[in-house]
Amino acid sequence: MKLNLILFVVLIICALTTVNFKHLTRNSFAELDEENKNTLDLKDQQTMLRIEESSESRIEIIEQIAKQKINMYIPSKEEKKVIIR
Repeated sequence: MKLNLILFVVLIICALTTVNFKHLTRNSFAELDEENKNTLDLKDQQTMLRIEESSESRIEIIEQIAKQKINMYIPSKEEKKVIIR
């Protein structure tokens, strides 16, 4: 009788431990899924920033070439004229 009681208590402890580990595993997978989602969002943001950076660098290169080869410049206020029809 004593042995049965001890085995029953051990069985209950094992069952509770198993349930606890399953709960922790589910929580860990939920966190992992959330972090994967955040990673994808950050990669998308990084891609957008790289595209933006590359387009800005192209604009700077075009401005440099215009200044050096064609002698273009940004006009001053006195040089600007507004045409109204």
